[in-house]
Amino acid sequence: MNKVKKNEKVIVKESIIYIKKYFALHDKTAISINELMSIILNKNFNQNIRINEKGTLDNILKKELKYEFIKVYEILKTTLGEMKECIKKIKKLRKVINEFKIKSITLYSLHTFFNSTLIYFNQDYKLKEKLHESIIHIDETCENEINRIQVIWKETPFLFLILQKFNTNKLIKECEFFLNKA
Repeated sequence: MNKVKKNEKVIVKESIIYIKKYFALHDKTAISINELMSIILNKNFNQNIRINEKGTLDNILKKELKYEFIKVYEILKTTLGEMKECIKKIKKLRKVINEFKIKSITLYSLHTFFNSTLIYFNQDYKLKEKLHESIIHIDETCENEINRIQVIWKETPFLFLILQKFNTNKLIKECEFFLNKA
């Protein structure tokens, strides 16, 4: 029985870690996508700036914006990779919880949470992956394209839905209480 309790604690602890990690990665990707949009919009705005006949300032700004865009784009790519790994770990945890013979209330809550929310985690990841792929191909001179991408990005609050519908913070507190108690 003691071994079962230890295994249960490990599962609960890992679940908390990966749930929190996913939300942290979500925030990081949201910031990166917003930065990329801002860079694209600034690139358009800065095209009209000319300091002298040679356009020295204009060239410097364009190079700086390209560098910044590539840097943020690669950060987003790395973060999306981490997010994908986090989803894989959550799927493994769900499978382990499903196979667990004796379920405490905490494991049952995690089981329900993972079964109900994994689809939203996947949808959120796929949306961000598609945005990442499409941002590089945006015609920055076409305002409609930029607006379309922004609307897609702003109108898909998957993680807000998860937080509201499934009381994620309450679940995390219950799990932490379980770990402190056991």
